[in-house]
Amino acid sequence: MALVVVLISTQAFAANIPDRYIRDIERISTQYNVDMRNFLKSLNPQLTQFDPQQQAQFCNIVSQYVNDMYKTTDQNREYLPLSYTAMTKQDIINKVMVSPEMQILKKYNIQCDLK
Repeated sequence: MALVVVLISTQAFAANIPDRYIRDIERISTQYNVDMRNFLKSLNPQLTQFDPQQQAQFCNIVSQYVNDMYKTTDQNREYLPLSYTAMTKQDIINKVMVSPEMQILKKYNIQCDLK
C-alpha cells in the first residue's frame, strides 16, 4: 500500500517549477512508499490494532513525509503556483490525513501527533 498525496501535478506545472523541486517531491514520495511498504509488510495480517512500537514507527514514517514535503515546498515557494505559496504545514498534514490510504488505516485507531 502506498500513500498517494498529490500536492502538485508535476505535469501541469513542470514548466514553472524548478527541476530540483520536482526531483525532491519524487524522491520524498518514493522514500515514503518504500518505508511504508516495508513497515506494512512487517505486520501480521491478522492485526487489529497497532502496539505502541508499531504506532511510533508508523507515525515516524508519516511525520518524516510531512516534514520533508513541507520543507521542500517552503524552500521553493517563490516558484510554485499561487495556490501553493500560502501552504502551511497544517495544510500538508490535512491532505495526508484525508487521503484514501489513511482513511483505510482508521480502523487501527492510530493517533499521530503531526506538528
